[in-house]
Parts: sequence; C-alpha cells; structure tokens
Amino acid sequence: MSLGADGPRPVDQLRVRTMTRGPCLLVEAEGELTILTADRLREHVLADMRELDGPPRVVLDIGDVGFCDSSGLNAMIVLWKAARRAGGELVLARPRQRLRTIIERSGLDRHLISHPTQEEALAALTGS
Repeated sequence: MSLGADGPRPVDQLRVRTMTRGPCLLVEAEGELTILTADRLREHVLADMRELDGPPRVVLDIGDVGFCDSSGLNAMIVLWKAARRAGGELVLARPRQRLRTIIERSGLDRHLISHPTQEEALAALTGS
C-alpha cells in the first residue's frame, strides 16, 4: 500500500470501464497497467468483445494510465490480435507521451494505432 491524498490505496490499481458507442466497444482504463493488473484488463475486454454482435471494433482509452510495463504492452497486443482474428480492429485513444514513445520505439505502433481523442479513435473505426 502507498499513502495517497485520501489515505492508503493499492499500489497497482487499475480501473476498467466499458461501454458501447454505436458499433464500437469503448474501454477506459485508469491507473497502472502492470504485471499485477494486465490480466484483469485482458480478461475484462476479451469477455466484453465476445458479447458484441459482429466483428469487434474496440477503442482502448489509455489516457488515464499513469504507468505501463511490458505485461501491460503484452495485454494490449493480445487484445489487438484477438480483435483482428475476429475480423475487427483495436485502436488506442489518448496515450500519454511516455507510453506513445515506448510503443513507437518498440515498433508496436505498426499495430497499436493511436489517436489523440476518443472521438477520433471512434471515427477511425466507423469511417465517420
């Protein structure tokens, strides 16, 4: 535990919210995406993808992810691959500069396409 402004809080905390926006699944992640939380994100999103009608079109909003380790990157790649295998697509929204740099330097930017806003990411998946 570490002490936050409101007292003790888990060090590796991740909150995941999902909602549908038109034909797309919008996933908002907030907190730290690490070896301790990556499985939670992956399983949550895979379960929600199975509930969709048609090929999954997923926007993963990581603008509120303060830290991401290699397990977090791996979870994003697993989700991207799952979407592609099902005939769909996964894109990122609002990645912070540090994470964008890691994605670019690792060459993952060829697959994990980033957009500066949720709206632009949704538009990229819907063609509007």
